[in-house]
Amino acid sequence: MRSAILFFSLSLFLSIVVNGQTENEHIGNKVIIILLDKSEIKGELVSENEREIVVSSTSLGLLTFKKAEVLKTIYLDKKGRMPNPNPTRYFVGQSAYTLDKGEGYYQNIYGLINLISYGITDRFSVLAGTEIISLFSGSPVLFTNLKYGVPISNKLQGALSFSYLTSVGDLLGDLSLGSLNALLTYGNKEHNVTFGTGYALANGEINNTGVLTIGGMTRLTGRLAFITENYILTSEDEALVSGGLRYMAKKLTLDLLIFQGGFPAIDIVLKF
Repeated sequence: MRSAILFFSLSLFLSIVVNGQTENEHIGNKVIIILLDKSEIKGELVSENEREIVVSSTSLGLLTFKKAEVLKTIYLDKKGRMPNPNPTRYFVGQSAYTLDKGEGYYQNIYGLINLISYGITDRFSVLAGTEIISLFSGSPVLFTNLKYGVPISNKLQGALSFSYLTSVGDLLGDLSLGSLNALLTYGNKEHNVTFGTGYALANGEINNTGVLTIGGMTRLTGRLAFITENYILTSEDEALVSGGLRYMAKKLTLDLLIFQGGFPAIDIVLKF
C-alpha cells in the first residue's frame, strides 16, 4: 500500500511539473469522426475541446461537430495510419491505459488461456478469463483484473490494477493469489514506456516481496511494433526480461515474444 501511495504522490508531482494543458498532439493529423448514426467523416483535425471538434474535409470543407453528436473519434498518426488497436496491454503486463466505455477485446494465449476485457467507463476496465485444460478437468482456474486509470497530462497516464487468481474444485487445492499494482505510462498509444510497482497477495496475506515491472512498445511500421515486458524482484537480484514483435491490423494484434532463456510467448487479441 505504501508503494501505491508513493506512486500516486509521484504522479501528482509529475502532473504539476508537466503542463496538463499541453497542446493536442493530434492537431493537424487525419481523424475519422464516427457520428451517432454510424456515418463516418474523414478529415484533418483543426481544433478540439470538451464541447466540439472541428475538422477540415477535402470534399466538404470546414466542419464543426458537437461532442454530443460524436460516437467516437479515431485519431490517425502523422503518416495517416490507424491507431494501435491494443494499447492497454503488452503481453501479460499492462500499460496504464484503459479501454474506452463499451470497448472490449478477447485475448487467447497459446490456444489455452482465454481472457475477455471490457470498458465499463472510459477510466474503469474489467477482465475475466479461464484456462481450457483446467476447465474441462472440472476444476477451472479463474482469473480477473480490475483497472482504474487517470490521465495526468497529455503524455502521462496513471492507473491502479488489482488481479486475482483462484480455482474451483479440488484439483489445485486452495489456490488464492492476487496482486495490487500501481502503473505509470509515459508517451502515447504508439510509443510508450510503463513503470509499475506492487505487492503479491497469497491466501489473503501480503507478500513482502515487491515486484517492479517495466514494459514498453514502439511502432516500427504500419503493421509492426516492438514490445517488451520485464519483471524485477526487489528483494532479490533476479529479473525476467523479454522482447518481441506485435503485428497489428484494424481490430487484431498478434504477439510473439521471447522471454529470458528462449521461452516463446504467443497470443492473439481480437477487438470488439
